[in-house]
Amino acid sequence: MRVVTYNIQFGRGRDGRYDVDRTAQALEGADIVGLQEAEAYWDRSGNIHQVEHIAAALGDYHFVYGATIDIHKTVAGVHRRRQFGNAVLSRWPILTTRTFLFPKLSPRNAHSIQRGLTEATIETPLGVVRVYTSHFSHLCTEERIQHAQLSLDIHRRAAADGTVSSGTAITDNARIDPSWNESPLPAVPASAILMGDLNFTPDDPPYSLLAGPRSSGYGRLVRPDGFVDTWTAAGNREEDGPTLYRDMSTKRGIRIDYILATPDLAERVKSAEVLTDTEASDHQPVATTFAE
Repeated sequence: MRVVTYNIQFGRGRDGRYDVDRTAQALEGADIVGLQEAEAYWDRSGNIHQVEHIAAALGDYHFVYGATIDIHKTVAGVHRRRQFGNAVLSRWPILTTRTFLFPKLSPRNAHSIQRGLTEATIETPLGVVRVYTSHFSHLCTEERIQHAQLSLDIHRRAAADGTVSSGTAITDNARIDPSWNESPLPAVPASAILMGDLNFTPDDPPYSLLAGPRSSGYGRLVRPDGFVDTWTAAGNREEDGPTLYRDMSTKRGIRIDYILATPDLAERVKSAEVLTDTEASDHQPVATTFAE
């Protein structure tokens, strides 16, 4: 099972040209995709719904779009929603989805946008998996720590929160309207993947919060209720694999895009790679393959 995360910079490549077909080409072969900076109906990108377009180009993939910016717009006399945010695309049906919005820091002297975490529950060859995609703040470490902690909290309380529609038992004291239960929902799975442009490097505090603190004798301490960096689970070094190049010719830069997985899934990692050749965005896609 191949999972890819990609900050697509709303389809704008390194050459300044908007081309979501080029974006989709970089994603060919993926089974599950997490997108960040995807938009719908913006003048700058041709007033199209980018996620719909990419899903169709990949072969009519299932998708959910977690817009964190949502503004009314009229395009050629038609009312639209000008949106921006995260998305999950999948070869397999997405059983349930929800988007959690992060508290917003709004400084007067910097550009700040609404951020969030989009969840998709997918029945995969590895079983039912919660898949999360997010784009953490670019502003400061303090806000990224908050986003990392909120993401970790959402993951840890998932079972207690229950499914998107829960409470189906009929007891003497309560009778649930059966119209809510058209079909049974799967139990909340323990297995999860968290991916995205998280805007921190492995030596920053939010990385340790999600992937475990470092021990001088044992390396990263894997927490049963936390995540493992699939890049290192595949045998790579934390300091390798830049995803945001400062120099395309030398492919040097920093690693800020990740695919993290719960320990059970991390044990099934076969490989992880940065897709170095595409110039469809200012970021590079990251791919992890899990053994089925």
